[in-house]
Amino acid sequence: MAAYEPQIMFTFPGQGSQYVGMGSDLCERYETARALYRQANEILGFDITRLSFEGPDEELTRTRHTQPALLTHAIACMEVFRELTDGAFAPAVAAGHSLGEYSALVASGALTFEQALLLVQKRGELMGEYGRGKMVAFKLELDTVRGFADRFYCGIGGCNLPEQTVVGGTEEDLEALQTYAESLGVKGIPLNTEGAFHTYLMITAAEAFRPALNAADIKSPACRVLSNYTGEYHEEDPSKIKAYLFFQLFNPVKWIWSVQRAITDGVNIVFEFGGGIGKGDGPASKRPNLQSITKRAFQGVDRHGLYFPAINVETIEDAARSMQRLALLEAPQPAGDAVLHLPLRNGVPTDEAYKALTAGARAVDNRSIALQLESAEENAAEVAKLAASDAPAKPEPYLTVGGDAAPLLGKPMIQALQDRVD
Repeated sequence: MAAYEPQIMFTFPGQGSQYVGMGSDLCERYETARALYRQANEILGFDITRLSFEGPDEELTRTRHTQPALLTHAIACMEVFRELTDGAFAPAVAAGHSLGEYSALVASGALTFEQALLLVQKRGELMGEYGRGKMVAFKLELDTVRGFADRFYCGIGGCNLPEQTVVGGTEEDLEALQTYAESLGVKGIPLNTEGAFHTYLMITAAEAFRPALNAADIKSPACRVLSNYTGEYHEEDPSKIKAYLFFQLFNPVKWIWSVQRAITDGVNIVFEFGGGIGKGDGPASKRPNLQSITKRAFQGVDRHGLYFPAINVETIEDAARSMQRLALLEAPQPAGDAVLHLPLRNGVPTDEAYKALTAGARAVDNRSIALQLESAEENAAEVAKLAASDAPAKPEPYLTVGGDAAPLLGKPMIQALQDRVD
């Protein structure tokens, strides 16, 4: 029998995932979120609630406003999720993209919400004040981009995917770089930022930010936290955390490698809290920022995992329900004539198994169906026997009824699960 062994990571997006209206749906439904936004207003000394909910967009996208607004939204999403799940699901790892690293440190207990909010407020002010240059994203791997970026005095700002590299520089240098890249048939995508973040053009801002970091009361994190600067985990020493946050400002974000590191080390369930991208008005229309990168990270190390966005009311409530369903895998199983067999890979259900568990959630809840956890290999072998075929079988959830009765696979299984409830 396979063991259900969840290893959870909380992730948080960075600048660029802000939008007018973020957080409004949370505050409409949950007092937890309303209280957090009231606290943010008091800490910041201005109405971040109004700016987040109503805009205008040109004010919200100013770095000095974007950073505290995004951190507030991210922590509000996380706190509502914790409320809905009674805090039962603590992360083994926390990670945040650029600005999101501060939210990750809050999730780990290394920073309080108030401390993090004051830090990112100062960080945003200084990045906006001293920020120079622009940024461009290329759909090319790091070594290829670095091969021609250096000659134009442009720096690498981040590696989000193996074949996506962000470059920053002065507007004049970036223009020359783009002209050269286009001569090679490569087109860059300009990013809407107030400076060449995470490059040498942020050194002045970092120097001005250092006193705030030195004065901050940072504690040893209660879980592992990934560092954008190193691509590895932060050390427990708070002084080292401060140093890495300082260097993060003018060094590239090693995002894809850090996430892959966590997955290699056993992470198999990932939540994304806060922000949102895509066209459309209002929180319900937004997509999570880091979803495609996270799924690519799992593919990059050839491991299976589950990903849940938690960026608005709908997705947070769904994420909470998802974890409550998965918690059934750890519950004592009843005796019964119906058994739902679920294949596990890397300690969590395969996508097909999770869908079957979701379809049968009510039947499992009322204990008319028991759960049997199997390794993907054991399950595939059993499915092959049941199918009476010599062809290799893929892991697939199946339902047995009455012990020796023939199993019900695919759509008949889903119908059978529904029939057990109806």
